[in-house]
Amino acid sequence: GGGGGVYQTAPFTLGPHTTLTVQGTIRGVSDQYKFPAIQALPSYGRDADMRGKRRRQALVSAKHVNNITIRGDGVIDGAGWYWYPFFKNFSAAHNIGRPHLVEIENCTGVEISGVTLRDPAFWTLHPVYCTDVHIHHMTIDAPMCRNYRCPNTDGIDIDSCQNVLVEHSTIECGDDHVTILAGKLRNNRAPPTRNVTVRHNILGRGMGLAIGSSTAGGVSDVLYYNNTMTQISGFGNGQGAHIKMRTRFGGYVKNISWIDNVFHYVSGPAIYVESGYQSGWKRTCTNSSGDLSCTEVDNITIKNMVVHSGSDGGSINCFDNAPCTNFHFENIKIHNKRKNHKPIIACKNVASGTVVGGALREMFDEQSCTSLETLP
Repeated sequence: GGGGGVYQTAPFTLGPHTTLTVQGTIRGVSDQYKFPAIQALPSYGRDADMRGKRRRQALVSAKHVNNITIRGDGVIDGAGWYWYPFFKNFSAAHNIGRPHLVEIENCTGVEISGVTLRDPAFWTLHPVYCTDVHIHHMTIDAPMCRNYRCPNTDGIDIDSCQNVLVEHSTIECGDDHVTILAGKLRNNRAPPTRNVTVRHNILGRGMGLAIGSSTAGGVSDVLYYNNTMTQISGFGNGQGAHIKMRTRFGGYVKNISWIDNVFHYVSGPAIYVESGYQSGWKRTCTNSSGDLSCTEVDNITIKNMVVHSGSDGGSINCFDNAPCTNFHFENIKIHNKRKNHKPIIACKNVASGTVVGGALREMFDEQSCTSLETLP
């Protein structure tokens, strides 16, 4: 789009060594039949939205190509308000899932900068099976709604990728600001995600900085550094640092750090490690490769974290058959929005970890967190 106009379009695909420069507004057409039905990703097997075998093609996509650049000071608009009722009313044609706004699949050398991504039908920005991705100085503006009127409007979903840097961007959304994923299908069907840094970003409304819940391929070596969540009000179930594990995805979450992050307002737990996330009654797992596979959690650091107004300290809730190991907590300050209410972090199935300082140790539940060693 050029010249500041609004250009409506059906989905389109970028070829190799392509630069898309957006100066006006590119807006998706409000017609689901203009969006081709494509197969679910091989690491998922089923669409993440409607759980069927097919999903709608992203408005802007690239697949199996190298050196893709999306830049400019314009807007890519997903016309999401056309799509949201399909989820709410179960009215999508042939039960085909909503499209992502931008999806870059199996590409090497990806740069996205400058542009604003607005009103996605589903996830906003989804790099998957990619290597060497740089996302910077761009804006995501996705809505947050009550009662699932605009569900699953994540900001950035980094999925089975390696060598990713997200920095100096502004993200407002209705779900996770950023989450790190690695597919749902085990037995080497989902590639791992590793070497991801998310730093120096401004986070408006949304649900925090997460890992999971799709971790079948394994997630490792992730750093959330010096991000600021400025949200001052909200009704979402937002967290600060969030690890989500389902009972059947398995995989691992290792070498993950949240360092020097500031949250001005968190409507949910400030720190939340959640086993059995959206798993119904299946709150247990096994160490086998069966239908209730465990996720291994090891070497997690949360350091220099400030929450200016929070509802709850949080909990570290790991699976019975797969206790979490090697947590490290240091210099965490959580100011509860309720006067005279001390934030408490509870533990369940935490095998080992360290807490630096007696003052911080008082934030952890005395009875349930006995496995955490206090360091001076």
